[in-house]
Amino acid sequence: MKIAHVGPPRARTGGPAGYLWELAQVAVLDERFTVSFPDEAPPQRPTPPPSWIQRGRASLGKLKRCVFGAPTFRRHALEDLREPGGAAAELLAAAETLSHAEVAPSLEAALVNADVLFAHDAWTADRLLARRRPGQDVWLFLHAPFPLGFFQVWSFGRPDLPWQTIAELTDVRAATERELATFRAVDRLILPCAEAGDEFLRFDSRFAEPLARAEFLPTGAAGPNRRFPAEDRVRLRRRFGLPEAAPIALFLGNDQPYRGLDTLLDALPALAPGPGLVAVAGPAPDRLPTHPRLRALGRVTAVADLLAAVDFVINVNRFSLFDLSTIEALAAGSPLLLHATGGNRAFGRLGAGCRMFPDLAPETIARALDGLFRLDEFERQRLADASRACWVEHLSPAVWWRRHAELYRQEVVPG
Repeated sequence: MKIAHVGPPRARTGGPAGYLWELAQVAVLDERFTVSFPDEAPPQRPTPPPSWIQRGRASLGKLKRCVFGAPTFRRHALEDLREPGGAAAELLAAAETLSHAEVAPSLEAALVNADVLFAHDAWTADRLLARRRPGQDVWLFLHAPFPLGFFQVWSFGRPDLPWQTIAELTDVRAATERELATFRAVDRLILPCAEAGDEFLRFDSRFAEPLARAEFLPTGAAGPNRRFPAEDRVRLRRRFGLPEAAPIALFLGNDQPYRGLDTLLDALPALAPGPGLVAVAGPAPDRLPTHPRLRALGRVTAVADLLAAVDFVINVNRFSLFDLSTIEALAAGSPLLLHATGGNRAFGRLGAGCRMFPDLAPETIARALDGLFRLDEFERQRLADASRACWVEHLSPAVWWRRHAELYRQEVVPG
């Protein structure tokens, strides 16, 4: 049997591209099936060092942020998003066009002779359903804990609005109806864990019907390698501009609204007096406010070294699937502080070294942070050991591939 993964070019990022990159690294030949993947994305050219003009502008930007606060960005007017066929429809059309262009090479190749067309987003699955030949199955793995169309309009239309407002837009509702139909039509619907499906039910209870037949395939990852393995925590903290002795929480990810970074920033003024601080890696520093308990690190490529430099990782997702960045934190033996929603709860079920908080109120997040800032070294190490053990037992590459192979073998007809 031939299984063809259909998705964007593989790359060391998040989402489907990162998932497929990781999976291709651990795939093992098996005489009962063959598996193909999208091509790897071409390597990015190294970024040249900034010129003196660029450095000057960056310094000026920091000064402006101290005086005027974080910059604001143009947003679509809500009335334009509410107009049927208006701004929301344009955002959806543009996003789907870009998605189709990214997956087109692997989609066309898969349609030729694959037995299983393994899609990694609903729009691709929809196309495969329309074009598949008789006898070809379409499987869909979900990489987000909410409908894809909703995500696009919320993230790139009005990320400052409550998610419920975006979900009720006419064009978003139409996109949700389409995804419901796709979920029902695919031959197999796959999520990384049952808890991630709960997020769809929170969004729209009608997802209960297609999710009733969903299968679960937990993601795994090898985790990034240390770039500076000879450096201890003190030297690593110096490298990242972090204080040597203070307890440090790390937010690792982007500032898309589902990640809840705004709730973490709102919690900073509610922290009890003390030495702990929050480091934020991912978003550009000029998109963040200034605060004495905040360190804006920008984009960090030496992720494993950063994980080794901090005390714990915090996840404040509003919606949670089963984040690759959290799995990488477990591989690094990092304690976790998690909002108890969706796939975050699965990490607790699997025995990760984590503590959870029940909601995203600033006072709740601040209390949770204060609790981990006060951890003694013995308890911190106990959580770190539990995280590493959870990764080894449940989420390591060999375990992940074994689960994929079991899924494929279920479709193989004995000869």
